[in-house]
Amino acid sequence: MSYKARVFRVFIASPSDVLLEREITRNVLEQWNSINSEREKIVLVPIGWETNAAPEMGRPAQDYINMDILDTCDVVIGIFWTRAGTPTRNAASGSIEEILRESPKRRITMLYFSNKPIPPSRVDTDQTLELIKFKNKVKKLSYYDVFEDEKDLESKLYRHIQVKVNEGKFRPMWDSDIIAASENDEELANQINNHFPLVAENVLKKIIYQEHSDAVWNAITKKLIKSPSHMCDALIFLAQIGACNNLVFRNGCVELAQKSQPDFCTFLDDLKSINRYEFEKLYNSELLQDDEFKKYLKRIIKRDQKVEQADD
Repeated sequence: MSYKARVFRVFIASPSDVLLEREITRNVLEQWNSINSEREKIVLVPIGWETNAAPEMGRPAQDYINMDILDTCDVVIGIFWTRAGTPTRNAASGSIEEILRESPKRRITMLYFSNKPIPPSRVDTDQTLELIKFKNKVKKLSYYDVFEDEKDLESKLYRHIQVKVNEGKFRPMWDSDIIAASENDEELANQINNHFPLVAENVLKKIIYQEHSDAVWNAITKKLIKSPSHMCDALIFLAQIGACNNLVFRNGCVELAQKSQPDFCTFLDDLKSINRYEFEKLYNSELLQDDEFKKYLKRIIKRDQKVEQADD
């Protein structure tokens, strides 16, 4: 039976000397999913450059990994043993850069160092020194863990993932959950400002018929206007349900006209077939500055008036 779950992307950052540990991490995530996903409504998807990257010319490889793969992930698991990794222009290695890179989407970084004995053939003085520097740096900034062997890593990873789930680091928060959990308008406005990327139309649909303060509606307008196309869609939705007196509609029209005349014109063009009264009111207001579009709409208005008179 299918079920709804929130998907979290888990990036595995590690140099080439821990390929087995990398595979163990993937297996642990798969095992955790098979046992816990349905109950917790969470799916943890392993991500790595070796499986998720594709060739692309025009920019350094690490920049591509950072921006197109790493920055889309919610969690980073870092694993080190004998090597720091291959140097990049920004860090001692790609793996270290991935660990230290800040990303607005990232929730947590879980870092592990191996205590396995190092064979003489694997000793690389330069790599060892870089790894010691990195370890000393993160020791001051965070809490990391060590593992003795592959079995120890497997056990610790599974347990630590569950600890983070219990702490709420992976808590699936749907739009409706956040709205329902807000105890007052001030909290809801803060949630809209801080959580919703653009305030999707479904958020607007969930609260449109509820009584809320200006702070909530202003927060929605502020977020929507970051993407004029989303604002257009939201305003059309409001017009379709007859909510043109709503604060989001009124403020949204002003904000959209100031932000993007082309998008405002597109919105008016769609509005004329939905609510003629609101369309003409906005057409006659001072919001429409695009003269060419104003002439175009004027011709349509005159044409429609002639059609109406002919019908009479």
